[in-house]
Amino acid sequence: MKPSRLMLPALAALLLAGASAQTTIGGMTITRPAPTARPATAPSATSSSTAASIPAGWRELRGQVLTPNRMALPAGSTVTVVIEDVSLQDVASRQLVRIQFSAPRLPTSYQIVYNPVRFSASRSYAVRATVTDKNGRLLYVTDTRTELPSGSRTVLDVKVVRVR
Repeated sequence: MKPSRLMLPALAALLLAGASAQTTIGGMTITRPAPTARPATAPSATSSSTAASIPAGWRELRGQVLTPNRMALPAGSTVTVVIEDVSLQDVASRQLVRIQFSAPRLPTSYQIVYNPVRFSASRSYAVRATVTDKNGRLLYVTDTRTELPSGSRTVLDVKVVRVR
């Protein structure tokens, strides 16, 4: 067997077992929140290979992190996209989902697959993106509130502006 065939089951087992709060795959760091109860549903058969890779009952959010113009980023730049609870204006927001990956330029594509069990219909959620250089200096940031769409498979472009 090829090594890649062996790695896929091992990676799936590692992710399902929750062996670590962070996993790095191909330069992208996935930070897993604290474990929660999962809905007891069986995977549904779908015709799309992308759809088959998302567990039943979970949601997919994808799109692009955009700037007004195409922009090359300094070597080693990192893009972070978060879904956060922004229900209370006077309290710091709470990150529920966070992905991080390196990118050579903007716009760049992102995808988040998450379990909606941790989300409440009575709360407000937003998607925010930041871009930092290899030293952690903030280069770009979302400057407007971008509401989290409610669909199971949604596309949302997140706009960022240059930090001066």
